[in-house]
Amino acid sequence: MNNSTIRGKKLLVQGAGRGNVGIVKAAKENGVFTIVTGLGGDYPCSVLADKECYADITDCEAVVKVAIDNKVDGAVICCSDTGLRAVGRCNDMMNLCGITENSATLSSNKYMMKELLLANDVRTAAFRKVYNRDDLQKAVGELGFPVIIKAVDLQGSRGINIVKSPDLLIQSFDNVMNQTHEEYCIVEKFLSGREYGAQSFVYDGKVLFILPHGDETIMCKTAVPVGHYIPLDMSEALLEDTSLQVTKAIKALGLDNCPVNVDLIEVDGKAYIIELSGRVGANCLSELVSNYFGINYYEMILYTVLGENPITLFEQRKEPSATMARMVESDKSGVVDSIMIPSLPDTEVCMFVKEGNEIRKFTNSNDAIGQVVVKGASLEKCREMIDKAMNSIIIRLNEAEES
Repeated sequence: MNNSTIRGKKLLVQGAGRGNVGIVKAAKENGVFTIVTGLGGDYPCSVLADKECYADITDCEAVVKVAIDNKVDGAVICCSDTGLRAVGRCNDMMNLCGITENSATLSSNKYMMKELLLANDVRTAAFRKVYNRDDLQKAVGELGFPVIIKAVDLQGSRGINIVKSPDLLIQSFDNVMNQTHEEYCIVEKFLSGREYGAQSFVYDGKVLFILPHGDETIMCKTAVPVGHYIPLDMSEALLEDTSLQVTKAIKALGLDNCPVNVDLIEVDGKAYIIELSGRVGANCLSELVSNYFGINYYEMILYTVLGENPITLFEQRKEPSATMARMVESDKSGVVDSIMIPSLPDTEVCMFVKEGNEIRKFTNSNDAIGQVVVKGASLEKCREMIDKAMNSIIIRLNEAEES
């Protein structure tokens, strides 16, 4: 869809990394002038955008200066909480449509988020705020093993350790505290159940949809998502409970005029909120929402932040389709010597690396080197397509020596 009412407007995109490629492309297709912020370097959006401005995306004052100097009409970040607060600051100071700084701050701090969830009767795991080893021992004594120790300010499975016994408790705590930028972390009761997610969108105080999705994970220090799929098989009761908990959580954080990414876990048939954020989910979730509804989800986000009504686009959705995505990861570190990418029907393969790039053995989502997205008649068909594509991608490395 090409909307003449946004043509010629200016959009500030926080960060030049791969997470913002979709929104920059959607903006360009709609005639929107794109300005990306960042610290410079060989990043995908540096080439795609119309202009790049040097600014640390976590520095609110620097980002706001870029926004004001360029007289932007909207500000956005996709797939990352890093830089979200600066987007909120731009919206507040320039009276732009989108997430507020307060809601962005709550989205980016797991402790403040959990406090609000509990205060607003949102079902979530019991937790304690911990500053030191004495606090840690007290928290574990109250919660009991197993527990999860979490940095409150990191994402992408970083700064999260599952601890099942006292043996690794101190080591895990020290590991988290060495990664966080805060002087505290949280210790949370470990919940055993099926983890899943949901994508949602809220506009003008109204939740337009809540779309649960399945998560495929691999175990590193914790479960790391490497793929997603829609639809998710769940009972009507769990679907209703998920919608209730997500709606209450959105209200608790004051999220409005933004996409919402939610992590959940099902325990004994009930939905528990793990965390949520006022931005679209990473690892192809925008593409899956687009495939499922038959619309361009990035355009919905684009319309919103540029002051247009996204409902007009959402009303054009089609019959839902099964869709699946999988991140491409490497089980070795090294320098890419060559890549062979297959060409397959109804399959999108996108590699984030090229020949000569150094890659790391996969430990978290930041180590992903590519993605595969498919759309099919059923999830079974989608899985066949994903497997075929993954088996057809050939990457040759000059391997790094083991330390």
